[in-house]
Amino acid sequence: MSFKIGDKVAFLHEKGHGKVTKIVSAYKVIVELSEGFEIEVNTKELAAINPISLTDLPIKSKDPLPSNPKPKPKSKPNPKDLLVVDLHAEKLNEHFYSMNNAQMLSMQLDYFQESLEKAIRGHASKIVFIHGVGNGVLRQSIRDILKRYDGIEFSDGSYQKYGRGATEVRIISRNKFMDSF
Repeated sequence: MSFKIGDKVAFLHEKGHGKVTKIVSAYKVIVELSEGFEIEVNTKELAAINPISLTDLPIKSKDPLPSNPKPKPKSKPNPKDLLVVDLHAEKLNEHFYSMNNAQMLSMQLDYFQESLEKAIRGHASKIVFIHGVGNGVLRQSIRDILKRYDGIEFSDGSYQKYGRGATEVRIISRNKFMDSF
């Protein structure tokens, strides 16, 4: 490859780059390094660095945006939707192992209450809370809270799907729920 004075070059087998300042022969050039030193280099050891100008790049225009974009319709969840909420401590907090039993129970019940209230305000008609079997404290606490709500029914969740560790809640009437506050 032939170089001209002023060409920017990079070394093929070493780190670094520079600028050609003198042509010695067809096979040798003097390169000024970025550090300011000049060295004689065989042209087979160099590659030209061709700067790219923004004017050299092909530019494709995109389709213009419509002046009045149509808003996407918001879809409401189907009232028949079934929500499944896993209350296992390891699913709710990655640092559950540093909590004592009372802290874990409190965290699980807070998440249960929050999920239940969102479902009631939303459009869900069924929610399954997976609480596990354990010693039954979480299950009993959940059912004690559920007894305070009007407009909902609850029972054991599907044994085939969840085993013995789930409670299914059915929202019968949202109006009754709103009156209970």
